[in-house]
Amino acid sequence: MAVAGPGKGMDQTSASHHRKPRPSVLPRRIRLVLAATTAATVTGVTLTALPAAAATRTVSLQGEAMTISSAHGGDYRDRRASGGRALAIWHRATASATLNTPVRATRLQVTAMGGRCGTAVPQMRVTVDGVTAGVRRVSATRWTTYTFTGSWAAGKRRVGITFLNPYGTKKCDRFVEVDRVVAAGTATAPTAPPVPAEKTAPAGFVTRSGSKLMLGGKPFKYVGLNAYGMSGCDGRAWSDTQLADYFARLAPNTVTRTWAFRPFGTAALDRIVAAAAAHQQKVIFTLADGRNYCGEHDGAVVPEGGDKSTAWYAGGYRTNYLPWVTTVVSRFKDDPTVAMWEMINEPGSFSSAAYTDALVKGFFDTTAAKIKSIDPNHLVGTGVLSEDMKGTGDYATLHASPHIDVASLHEYEYDWNASNSIITGHLARVLAQLAPVGKPVIIGETGVQAGPGCRTSVTSRNSAISRKLTGYTAYPAVAGVNVWSVVQYDPWSRERCPLEMPANDPVLSTVRSVQAGLNGE
Repeated sequence: MAVAGPGKGMDQTSASHHRKPRPSVLPRRIRLVLAATTAATVTGVTLTALPAAAATRTVSLQGEAMTISSAHGGDYRDRRASGGRALAIWHRATASATLNTPVRATRLQVTAMGGRCGTAVPQMRVTVDGVTAGVRRVSATRWTTYTFTGSWAAGKRRVGITFLNPYGTKKCDRFVEVDRVVAAGTATAPTAPPVPAEKTAPAGFVTRSGSKLMLGGKPFKYVGLNAYGMSGCDGRAWSDTQLADYFARLAPNTVTRTWAFRPFGTAALDRIVAAAAAHQQKVIFTLADGRNYCGEHDGAVVPEGGDKSTAWYAGGYRTNYLPWVTTVVSRFKDDPTVAMWEMINEPGSFSSAAYTDALVKGFFDTTAAKIKSIDPNHLVGTGVLSEDMKGTGDYATLHASPHIDVASLHEYEYDWNASNSIITGHLARVLAQLAPVGKPVIIGETGVQAGPGCRTSVTSRNSAISRKLTGYTAYPAVAGVNVWSVVQYDPWSRERCPLEMPANDPVLSTVRSVQAGLNGE
């Protein structure tokens, strides 16, 4: 029931392969519910696509005209449905169809309702050619339209609707019902068409296939470091000698995450990319800071540690931030040294409920679409801290856009209450939320405080980091880990037990060894 493309008419090429279940195939409890609401029984029908819509910008498909195993779903009579019938899905399964549409679609509208059982609301995922268009909680018990936005090219598109969380007891079953899908679009291509993450990029670029990163046509995982001060946040930008010395210590295709904030300009970024390329390295450029450090005060409520304002997320970012994004992305769009763009570091708020997921999602969706319209080669990440932050609580919703490729999680739990934690408890929750959209997560920041006279020595920190790197990369959907953070000053001159480390810290040798082992360098 998820439609991929719009237009004036469609070809339902999978209809001849669909087999309608006999009335007895529907689970008895679901049959009773449907019978009570529709006063009808289930019967077979001949499947055909609807006639072409009168308007050239829309096309529709009946839910019962989609293919699904008779063990997992089936059609039934419902006088309230647009075509007099509808589709019920009661197992974790996908109803799908191949459509041939003449114009590009920018909006999918799925008319659906849910059957409740237990405490959770039914959830459905809509995909186009295997790429998630969005995930929705189907809380309505009457036919309700759920809208998904994006951009899908004209032509044959395989579309699907997956019921994500089936559940049943002796007294009830949870299920999703689909009436129809309407795709709306325009005969002229939009200015910012999406680029599927799975597309073939030029040689050397990191790409995505589902929840895995790819490099050179092979699955790619990485371990690496943060070096936030490279462009100037340490007080001055790293010198060419410092950059060369740092990158030379690392295995090929190690990924370093660093700030690319507007106050520091592009000159330092040019030198970072050149030095990284000379040593076969990759970088993640983070384009803004949700905590407003390092002079990146655009939209700041309180500079140096506070939140950006809700007004900034609602549209204020368009004034300074979006032009900066355009400048940087345009400058490096053809350079495979950049592994991905990260829209912002740690968006949202630690405490204010005014920062909603919808607010942050609007910022993400607009920015990611802008980046992809300029640069179809690079991945786009979010830089989210965790699901506990206000404004980033639902990873599935935040990362549903087809323009967003990679999620993020930051953790420093080793020192939290002296727990010596290696794998954060947040990871299981984040992976569960991301599963419906099928995208990877990176541990964008992790670290251990250490030094003379500290709870943890430099040697013990190295051992803990080693266990973190191997532990996190063992998870299939964890694509990479970045340790916090290499600096060019003496870290113990500023803090007794810092997270930061000098460029000759033993952690760099550990990162080199683990990275080489991950990818056979």
